[in-house]
Amino acid sequence: MADFLPAGCVLQWKKMLRISVLTILAGAAFAQNPGDLFNKPPAKVDKALRARINEFYDDHVKQQYHKADSLVAADTKDFYYIQNKPAYLGCEIQRIDYSQKFTRAKATILCEQVLMVPGFTDKPVKVPIPSTWKLERGKWYWYVDQEAIRQTPFGRMTPGPGPRTGTLPAAIPDNADFVLKLVQADKELVELKPGMSEKVTITNSAPGNMDLKIEGQIPGVEATLDHTQMKIGDRAVLTLKGGDNPQAGLLTIRVQQTGLAIQIQVVIPR
Repeated sequence: MADFLPAGCVLQWKKMLRISVLTILAGAAFAQNPGDLFNKPPAKVDKALRARINEFYDDHVKQQYHKADSLVAADTKDFYYIQNKPAYLGCEIQRIDYSQKFTRAKATILCEQVLMVPGFTDKPVKVPIPSTWKLERGKWYWYVDQEAIRQTPFGRMTPGPGPRTGTLPAAIPDNADFVLKLVQADKELVELKPGMSEKVTITNSAPGNMDLKIEGQIPGVEATLDHTQMKIGDRAVLTLKGGDNPQAGLLTIRVQQTGLAIQIQVVIPR
């Protein structure tokens, strides 16, 4: 069922599957950021990519995988053919982020499918799927950077040790709040004085990589992350530094894969 899932990632993929199901139930979404205004592509470029993406996933809905091959980059064709093909009922583009002067793009596709997981087999659900594209010889092609990542429908995964098994490792929690605890900060409130610094540690306990992004800013407060790409079990440190006249406010750290907002309240003691 995985979207081109590497054979060695079955166990980890099933763990990540649980995360995505719970994320859907919790209503997480990929938020539109103010910086997207600077990522607006030329209309002709955006129209061409959307047409190629729609064609690629329409072929998968119709199970015409050989036809979809014409939309796969040459360096990804072998990878494409050896991977499992999911049974999609329908797909739609949720968002597209461009890079490298609009020659690379990361899209989020909402694909409707029946999840063969206890409690979710009675009706289809829409699952967010990352999809990467590059412009070659004037045309867009779906590709996977196999050296940098192992792409699954639910994030970046690497093969782990242990036996390959199709058995679900644990029961799915019946409380959707479980997903909110996968990436957590050790503080929800920080007292900040002028010229002083405070640190907040963010821990990734999810079975997959997570990316962080600072959204917005608080006047007079400098906010920086020591790194934004968190590996499994990783910790990132958020440093808050007060200027000459720092203001109180709420700072949001967005988890890109799930849309989860980690909010840190900054107060200024008087």
